[in-house]
Amino acid sequence: MLVGAVAGLLIVVGIVVIIGPALPRSVGFARGRVRAEARPRLARQPRRSRSGPGELHPTTVRALAVTARLMGMLKEHGMERQTAALRMAGRRLQVDEPNGIQAMRQVLRHLRGVRLEDDSDQRIFQGLVGQLQKALDERAQQLELLPN
Repeated sequence: MLVGAVAGLLIVVGIVVIIGPALPRSVGFARGRVRAEARPRLARQPRRSRSGPGELHPTTVRALAVTARLMGMLKEHGMERQTAALRMAGRRLQVDEPNGIQAMRQVLRHLRGVRLEDDSDQRIFQGLVGQLQKALDERAQQLELLPN
C-alpha cells in the first residue's frame, strides 16, 4: 500500500514537472477568464495604455528614434552615464509626454557639453542632438507647453 502511494505520488510529481512552466499560466488564464465572465458586460471597458509605440504621436516616435541612435553612439564611446540618462528620459517620454519632454531637455543640456574624439562622430552627434531638440520643440508646441 505504501509503495503504491509513493509510486503514484512520484508519477504525479513527474507529470507536474513535465508540464511545469505551462501549468501556472494555464491555471492563471482560466482563472482570469472566469473573473472576466463573472463581471457584467457594461462594467467591462477596454483599458487604454500609452505603452505601445503605435499609440504615441509620430513626433514623439521620431524623438525616441533619435534618442535610440544617440544612445548607441554614446554607448559606443563608453559614456554609460549619459546613455542611462537618455534611456530614463525616453521611458518617461513614453509614459508621460509633458514630463518626459522636460526630462529629455534636461539631458540635452548636459549632452551639449559632450565632446567626442573623432570629428565626424562629433558632427553626427551634434546633428542628432539638434534633431532631438527640434522634435521635442515641435511636440511641446503641439501640447501647448511652449509659446508659439
